[in-house]
Amino acid sequence: MLRKKLTRASVKLLPSETLCSIFRFALEDIIEDDMKTTAEAEHRVIAGGLPFPHTMASVCRQWRDVVSSAPELWTRIFCVMPNKSRRQTLTDLTSQLQKAHGYPVHLTIVNKHNHLKLKEVPRILNFIALHIGQLKSLRIRNFYGLYIKEYCDTLAGHASQLECLQVTGPKILGCWTTRQHLPPLFKLDCPSLRILHIDHKVAHSLDHQWLKNNLTNVESVTLSFGDELPCYGPSYSVPDDVPKALNAVPGRIPCLIIDGLQFPFQTISQIKREGLQIGAEKVVVRGCMKVLAIVDDHCKTIVIRDCEFVEDPHIRRLPSSDTLEFDGSFGNSLEMAPLTPSWDGDTVTVTNSDSLCMKAIFVLLGAPFKDSSCSLWPRVTTLKLVAKGDFILRFPFKMLKAMISNRREAAGQENLGKNDVELDAIGFKGVRPIMVLHVHGGHGLLLKEREWFEEQVRDFVWDCKKR
Repeated sequence: MLRKKLTRASVKLLPSETLCSIFRFALEDIIEDDMKTTAEAEHRVIAGGLPFPHTMASVCRQWRDVVSSAPELWTRIFCVMPNKSRRQTLTDLTSQLQKAHGYPVHLTIVNKHNHLKLKEVPRILNFIALHIGQLKSLRIRNFYGLYIKEYCDTLAGHASQLECLQVTGPKILGCWTTRQHLPPLFKLDCPSLRILHIDHKVAHSLDHQWLKNNLTNVESVTLSFGDELPCYGPSYSVPDDVPKALNAVPGRIPCLIIDGLQFPFQTISQIKREGLQIGAEKVVVRGCMKVLAIVDDHCKTIVIRDCEFVEDPHIRRLPSSDTLEFDGSFGNSLEMAPLTPSWDGDTVTVTNSDSLCMKAIFVLLGAPFKDSSCSLWPRVTTLKLVAKGDFILRFPFKMLKAMISNRREAAGQENLGKNDVELDAIGFKGVRPIMVLHVHGGHGLLLKEREWFEEQVRDFVWDCKKR
């Protein structure tokens, strides 16, 4: 009881300037989270239907006074449509903009329903257009009105401060948006744009010159496919629209995230026949690995996130890269799907992935399987197994040891002391030994096992998960 009273008293004793700084740091984290995620009506930062900073202002009088006197705390506007009163929605948006007193604003508008009444759409789009110069980030989710021809010119103007633009369309549109040519969805001038997140419907309608003009300083491009399977059948005549749009971005994209791509292999084969590829310094694929078939061989890092590995025998090889990362991936029985993808990189990191996924990786690295062993990833010298958060790291321990032993034997005694540079210098083409093994979050390791790994691996780290 005394501790609770002291805690309450200590919070009340904080100066208003300190409270304001705490709120400001909290707001920065929320905005950063916004930029990395797709806007949802049930967003985690909305409590009781009120977004930040309304929640802070409702705690007590002191907090309300602090929030009311700090315009920088009113720069995140989160609007969920439809509202019972359309006029009230615009009134609330205008009121919060006034409270921001000219500070750059982060605006998110989410449509909860598949359709808005057509009268509502121009009101919202015109509101955005009027204040486009004040926006630092703009996220629009599930807006039917963007696909109405009459409204395509509404989102226009000089958005000099806009750093994040996220436009994802409605699921209700289904296939028809991919069966016809749509006009460009917006004509914004965004010289400061760093983050662009669009779905495949929006990508079909992007003007390539707009991409060239506005993505000079882009740091991250996300192409999402949501929960639906796009309709790429006989009526779909331009399967190359998406890679052409990505290739229109000037320079090499630092980070390209492809979320849930569901192109059938027939479409991917057609794209490849046309000689089209996509790429970036870092390519992240989430939910489906098929897109890797059209990724070029100039990536530094490939991340496979929330995917089944390996899910399809059509994937014969993985694109060339220095690093291959698995994050939240899972596997299937090795008897069910033959492991075929070769790869020529040197570093593999596996994070929060299940034992079947790691078993498949160990086999590709040279662990014995079906009375034989053959490494399809011969250049790998660094392997990192990581458990984050509450994840429990489980993997076939004996298979890990067998893989390390097999690679050392394949490399030959005369090459075990050489590093990658030395092996490259002599033109070594065979299987390389594992030189770096880091396990973070593994089970406890017996002393004799630790000593074995230290003898076999030059750089060995094994951190046990704290319970």
